[in-house]
Amino acid sequence: MTEGGSVVRMSSVAADVAALTPAERDWLENDERLWSRARRIAARHPGMDAGGVYRVLRNLEKSPAERLRAALTHGRFFRIQPG
Repeated sequence: MTEGGSVVRMSSVAADVAALTPAERDWLENDERLWSRARRIAARHPGMDAGGVYRVLRNLEKSPAERLRAALTHGRFFRIQPG
């Protein structure tokens, strides 16, 4: 496993996980479950990107109002300029 071009030993990763707070550990475990689910969904659909599925799953955790606010904010930053 590499991080920023350097080798990361799994024992150091385990030590880092052990240093997490319970809330951080819960978030990490949930994130791993989402990635696993995203990979399973993508595997059933050739050509589908697991990262895209993951982002959709993450967005489904938000309320409709939060998703709308994010979309409008994103649209403000990435307006299509006419010809």
